[in-house]
Amino acid sequence: MKNTENFQLETRLKKHRDFWGSKLSPEDNETMERHIEFLRNSGALDKVLKKGDAAPEFDLKNQNGKIISSSELLKKGSLVVSFYRGSWCPYCVEEIKALNLFYPEIQENGADLVVLSPQSFIRTEEQAEELHLKYNLLVDNDNKTGKAFGLVYEFPQYLQDLYMERFNNNIQEINEGSAWELPIPARFVIGQDGKILDVLVDPDYRFRPEPSTTLAFIKNLAKS
Repeated sequence: MKNTENFQLETRLKKHRDFWGSKLSPEDNETMERHIEFLRNSGALDKVLKKGDAAPEFDLKNQNGKIISSSELLKKGSLVVSFYRGSWCPYCVEEIKALNLFYPEIQENGADLVVLSPQSFIRTEEQAEELHLKYNLLVDNDNKTGKAFGLVYEFPQYLQDLYMERFNNNIQEINEGSAWELPIPARFVIGQDGKILDVLVDPDYRFRPEPSTTLAFIKNLAKS
């Protein structure tokens, strides 16, 4: 029996939602909800690349300091490209751990996986080592690739204040970036022709697509 059988990422994410929902004040929770609704209603999702669009090419540094080229990976098979916020986000940590669990099966079915974050190289290096990640964890400096995929938003001042005062997270410093910006968490499957075959995206960072859903898509792709 594979260790991915019956695995559900949602079970782990719900524990964090329950914990942080009780940990934060009603005012803080309202602030977080307000921003999620803003992303839903502001047209931010309309900017995200869709199925059938050409995926932007990228050449980014991985946790070992090696430059990874999307065009080179696509020569070998389809490619899963997943965007997350950073090692400071517990929901992101659960997702990249889950993807690490599924990575061998993704490879077995003719695809590869890269995971992108705007966080600094040193944080990427440390996280990959701590979690024993098997795939390429890539540094997306200043969210350049995230912007090309249409995922990046800038923090309003009220959200900057909350992250600094409540979580002690200075996103600009964590990312060694030029602005307070993050990508909306998303997962794309890209075909060998460079076209996007599947998109899973949600402005609510507390929810992530199941790795099993992506694996099932890859398996069907391998059969076709």
